[in-house]
Amino acid sequence: MNRRLRVVVTIIVFLVLVFWINARWQIDPEEIRIFITSFGWKAPFLFIILYALTPFFFFPASLLSLTAGITYGIWPGVLFIWIGATVAASAGYVIGKFLGTKVASLREIETTARFQERVSTHGFLFVLILRLIPLIGFGMLNYLSGWLHIRFRSYVTATMVGILPGTIAYVTVGAGIVSGNLWMVAAAIVGAGVFISIVYFHKNNIRNWLGFPEKKGKD
Repeated sequence: MNRRLRVVVTIIVFLVLVFWINARWQIDPEEIRIFITSFGWKAPFLFIILYALTPFFFFPASLLSLTAGITYGIWPGVLFIWIGATVAASAGYVIGKFLGTKVASLREIETTARFQERVSTHGFLFVLILRLIPLIGFGMLNYLSGWLHIRFRSYVTATMVGILPGTIAYVTVGAGIVSGNLWMVAAAIVGAGVFISIVYFHKNNIRNWLGFPEKKGKD
């Protein structure tokens, strides 16, 4: 699936699942919230740990973000997911430091002179752009950043800034579902759609600046 559609598709699939589960088993978002909060003070740590482990088990982190919105609302739901995603990104970076060459060879990652120059001189901006505009997956960028020896401080800072818009969008949808505020859900989906449309029309310019090799064939 084309990555630029991932956010919208995930949200739509999640909404369909929520309504289908509710219709079949009469489980509504409020019951999900009650179940998770029944773990008491351990629940936020459970969210953070699960999110940190998503790169290793290939669990869709977006579902955790939506569930955090259902359980805690926009705040502190955003905070818990933000921390968990940062921990996950840091772990992926460390793995990339040691296994990056193997990962790159398995995924057949190509580099160009421009690409290497952007990484070496604009590491922060390179990571920030790819967090905001996921031309490559979240996990792969983690590994790639470690493999390319981007400064860890620049990498983490760019990650913490770059993941905020997506995190807020997912959590807002979850919060809107449990509160019954469909305007909140619609606003998050429309906002994501507008952003994706802007990226779509400028993706080639972005790829060229980053120094990605020319894509062969169709998108």
